[in-house]
Amino acid sequence: YTIYKYFDTWPIGTPDYIAPEVFMQTGYNKLCDWWSLGVIMYEMLIGYPPFCSETPQETYRKVMNWKETLVFPPEVPISEKAKDLILRFCIDSENRIGNSGVEEIKDHPFFEGVDWGHIRERPAAIPIEIKSIDDTSNFDDFPESDILQPVPNTTEPDYKSKDWVFLNYTYKRFEGLTQRGSIPTYMKAGKL
Repeated sequence: YTIYKYFDTWPIGTPDYIAPEVFMQTGYNKLCDWWSLGVIMYEMLIGYPPFCSETPQETYRKVMNWKETLVFPPEVPISEKAKDLILRFCIDSENRIGNSGVEEIKDHPFFEGVDWGHIRERPAAIPIEIKSIDDTSNFDDFPESDILQPVPNTTEPDYKSKDWVFLNYTYKRFEGLTQRGSIPTYMKAGKL
């Protein structure tokens, strides 16, 4: 948990999966990972993340207002046990499941019947035979095709085609690598 020592007030990650306390930049701990697990569980059972939006700003707004925006679509069947576990993961950090340790999560009714002591010994659902270290026969074959480049929209800013795959990615410089924001001379342009 050393990483939390350095990044306990920095928002790190994909906005859809970041806990509210991380966005607030008031400090966070490993409990933010249980929030992310709840979001992933929701996505696996529902088919999309609970706070997904067109923009990172809208995603942020939805995460910060999770009490109103975390809803389960009525048309998707989901067990009450699964719904309860997701809601116990995606709650304020003081009341989040896992606060007392991982045993609290293992004891949740959703995991009833799971033999935690022997879970690694369980056989795979589908038997897999691996013939060599580079055997890919267990993967689907996809025909080779050219990657389609997006056609620029005249209503959007003119992005260079090489940068289109990075749209909506966020980055925040770690100020700890510099002294009060000044860039060391060896890192300045042409010095590397």
